[in-house]
Amino acid sequence: MPTIPDRQTYNALAALNFSGSKELLKSGAHFQAYLNRQQEETKALRLGSLTHALVLEPDAVESRFAAAPECDRRTKDGKAIYEAFVAGAAGKTVLSAEEFELAQNVAKSMRRARESLAIRFVATEVMLSVEYNGTLLKSAIDAVGSDGYLYDLKTTECASARGFLQSVRSYSYNLQAHFYRLVYQAATGERVRGFRFIVAEKSEPWAWAIYEIGPELMTFAAFEFEEAVVKYRSCKELDAWPGYPSEVQVVDINSKSVAVTPINFA
Repeated sequence: MPTIPDRQTYNALAALNFSGSKELLKSGAHFQAYLNRQQEETKALRLGSLTHALVLEPDAVESRFAAAPECDRRTKDGKAIYEAFVAGAAGKTVLSAEEFELAQNVAKSMRRARESLAIRFVATEVMLSVEYNGTLLKSAIDAVGSDGYLYDLKTTECASARGFLQSVRSYSYNLQAHFYRLVYQAATGERVRGFRFIVAEKSEPWAWAIYEIGPELMTFAAFEFEEAVVKYRSCKELDAWPGYPSEVQVVDINSKSVAVTPINFA
């Protein structure tokens, strides 16, 4: 499988990915802002990274993450304990003991979800690039299952079917499923059975669920994907990344915005 060797190489590769496509579907200006944005190490990002590592790369957790000791840094002993910890955790992502425990609980739920399907992950953190209709695409896929499905891990406040559907609409997970599946199949020449999401809640009772996205939403995603690719190629050729249209637009339920000529009421 022709994979990209590491995350640094992946991030440096100038190609259209899923996250960029979401921004590009808003406007070219949004896409450029996405490219230039400095990614801050937020609590959510730290938790997500650790949870993924616990499920997908458990052997790498110790070398990449560290749990800060619970000590009173205002005291001499506490300060010494923390300074010793910092020295030993150089280069690692540091989380609080509470954050570490939270990630471990979520990871346990995700592993239970995988075990319920009686599958194993034959490949994890699969980073690929492929040329599609003259456009370079890239994707970082969480896992390839022994059952022929691609898998993505999601943490959420609500893993119910209604809650996940809302997340699909809010975060374009259907576009993600289409994008990742297309890149994987084009890059490897292997057919996959589908794309599944393992979703786990971030609080007790640590509930989990597994979802596939239905044909109507996936058809819509295919159209959005093609729109993003065409827009990306056009903006690159013109070296122009415009924002929203300046014309007056009409929006309605289940319709795209349409520019119209202003009505003269005189």
